[in-house]
Amino acid sequence: MSVLDSGTIDGMTTDENGKALILLISDHLDWKNEYDHLLRLQEKINSYITFCEEHQYNEFYEEDLIEYAVFEIHFKYEPTKKAMDFLEQVQRQVNELGITIECHI
Repeated sequence: MSVLDSGTIDGMTTDENGKALILLISDHLDWKNEYDHLLRLQEKINSYITFCEEHQYNEFYEEDLIEYAVFEIHFKYEPTKKAMDFLEQVQRQVNELGITIECHI
């Protein structure tokens, strides 16, 4: 499971209160082909958005009352400026859906 497999959730849990759904994106790619990398990351994020919008997590967390989601993106390599600009733009768009994006290196 990784950023290469847009149809799979890399990891999922809830916070201690059961109100935040935390979804992991594992990104092991370097940035040599920045354009392709960004496309793959966009596909993965889009599939996670769909997962949240359709409440597909209810299959796993039926009793919890999820109020918002956090996409934790764990990068192996430092993201480029374009990548960070892209993620900031995505964050602005998903705010209204109750989704936060966190980046970890």
